[in-house]
Amino acid sequence: MKVESAYGNEVYLEDWNTPIMHNNQLWLVAELRIMNDIHLFFKLNSDSRDEFYAITISSRCPLRITDETYAYNCIGKYLNRKVPRNKDEKRCSTLKLWNTSFIKDIEENNALSGYALERDKNIFQYLIITDDEWVEFISLSPVEWVFHKGVKIDELINAYMKKSLG
Repeated sequence: MKVESAYGNEVYLEDWNTPIMHNNQLWLVAELRIMNDIHLFFKLNSDSRDEFYAITISSRCPLRITDETYAYNCIGKYLNRKVPRNKDEKRCSTLKLWNTSFIKDIEENNALSGYALERDKNIFQYLIITDDEWVEFISLSPVEWVFHKGVKIDELINAYMKKSLG
């Protein structure tokens, strides 16, 4: 459910329903940019060394990865809700945000809204908060998560490279 940020300025946020949204630790283990795709590989802190979650976005999608130390000042200011979560609600590490400075900077000169005179306030950014980095991107098409089990990260990256190079 889309809720208003305590930041104001028509900033809204919503939990993004993903397989990694509720976790104790989340790590971005690799980023692969090849051809027209960007592949991001995530790992939950678990005993298994061969379980990864991956998403693929177009290389044309605006993407920003910021160290957690600096990310809080860039994007963290938007994450407090005007009406706080209930005590029984879990913290979420994957979110959608509307009307942030990242979106406004990208959309300057109407880059995302098809050169319309008015900004498209329906455009949102995705945010993934890991233990070391905060990953922000804007994708105008839906994002799909793929779970990989029983594979080492180097084998997984090689498979994605081969697939991209087709």
